[in-house]
Amino acid sequence: MFRRNSLEKTIEKAEKYFNKGQMYKARNMYLKALAQDPSNIAILNNLAFIYHVLGDEDTSKGYSEILLKECDEILKHETVKEILILKIPALVSLERTGEVMEVIDEILKIDSKDMNALFQKSYYLEKEKRHTEALECIEEILKKHPYHIGSLLSKGRNLVELNRFEEAEKCYNLVFEIEPKNKAAISLKSQMLKRKYNLTITSHDLMLKAVESFEMENFNASRDYFKKALDISSEYAEIWFAQGELFIRTGHISDAIASFEKAFEINPTSGGIVKHKEFFKLLDRMKKINVFLGFEEKG
Repeated sequence: MFRRNSLEKTIEKAEKYFNKGQMYKARNMYLKALAQDPSNIAILNNLAFIYHVLGDEDTSKGYSEILLKECDEILKHETVKEILILKIPALVSLERTGEVMEVIDEILKIDSKDMNALFQKSYYLEKEKRHTEALECIEEILKKHPYHIGSLLSKGRNLVELNRFEEAEKCYNLVFEIEPKNKAAISLKSQMLKRKYNLTITSHDLMLKAVESFEMENFNASRDYFKKALDISSEYAEIWFAQGELFIRTGHISDAIASFEKAFEINPTSGGIVKHKEFFKLLDRMKKINVFLGFEEKG
């Protein structure tokens, strides 16, 4: 019968502690494992990450340096995508961003459609204000994953930097159809509107506060913020739709129906819902239950 050796058992214990978030115990187990296998790149990678989490950046960077040397030694003999991927967080931690781009390009030579590599490349291109090139990477991702939220948000940001505001808004609106209360999309759309119209405050600033209050179950505050948002501008479907979700959560189904109707009037695919009749039939049944229980008046 196969018996695991001491190193395998130690790594297994370390992984269990790591997955439970018990970083000090995980660190100790990984250090014990590293003593048995000093060139193990997986152990070195995990130790670099653990020390970063524990706030010991100097030690974290030290392990990143060792990890890079071991990776480069392997890559002398064979170009392995997985080894290249391991290099990226180590180079980032050491602030060697130029080399990060070189590694990402090496990965893309092996697999030009690698989604993570494309996304990372777009991130660094955006940081370097190379927005047109960043968009090329993002478009490659969206060809295969048209509803990838991170890529849609990134596309919107880069379009704004190129003053292509209408296209950026379409990106954010698509995110709202996928995830109606996405806080990143709310914030980015607010930034876009401020830049486009030279505003100091937008309805989306208040929408963000409404959503944050919603998440904290401070429903009265959330309702007030939605009202203030709509007082500033009532033309955005995502605000009406998110308010409708609040009214469902608080049991005000009649108000929810009115809010959703307004959202669909502005954007027929609000919240990603296209079967409006079935959606409103469900809400109507909920309303009837509320009326029967005395929570709402018939009307």
